Amino acid sequence: MPSYPILQPLKLLVTLVALILPAALAAQEVSLVKTNVTGDISLLVPSSFIPMGPQDIRNKFISYREPIAGYTSEDRSVDLVINVSKTPWSNQDMDLLKEFYENNIRNLFDEVNFIRNEVQEINGRDYAVFEFTSTVKGDPNSLRNQAPVNDYRMVLYAVEDFSVYIFTFYCPTRVKDRWQSTAQKIMSNIKFN
Repeated sequence: MPSYPILQPLKLLVTLVALILPAALAAQEVSLVKTNVTGDISLLVPSSFIPMGPQDIRNKFISYREPIAGYTSEDRSVDLVINVSKTPWSNQDMDLLKEFYENNIRNLFDEVNFIRNEVQEINGRDYAVFEFTSTVKGDPNSLRNQAPVNDYRMVLYAVEDFSVYIFTFYCPTRVKDRWQSTAQKIMSNIKFN
């Protein structure tokens, strides 16, 4: 088989791009804007995100209860969602609440790999913090859901006046390196007024 001298530099270039591009994308700083979610809650939201409309919410959430706020990337692949539900939990129950939600998370996905799983104080308030990657296996018998779904998520639970507030950031695992530090900044700047 003849050797083509031009192919060697081309292979080298392709290899370099494959190695450098993901690191360059991960290093890009995402601009964040302080946003009032409700009169009592503020957090940072990527400036390129847009509020979720009713169609976005219907497409992404099966629950009968709509989130109190949702923001999504322009391509609808990365989301930041805030939910609330009434509960008998109080802030003194945080360790038990963490255990309860950890079990729920493990039951929602086929595979869960926790990066963080702890109670953490953020801006004077305790949160159950879960940062993880997850996999939902595809169904080979389904026409729609044959491929597995791999996500990165950071979820925080806080209790206020017998309500649990749930802050969720998620994106496909393939872009985790680009979004992980942004998710951590968002979650470390949640404020209840």
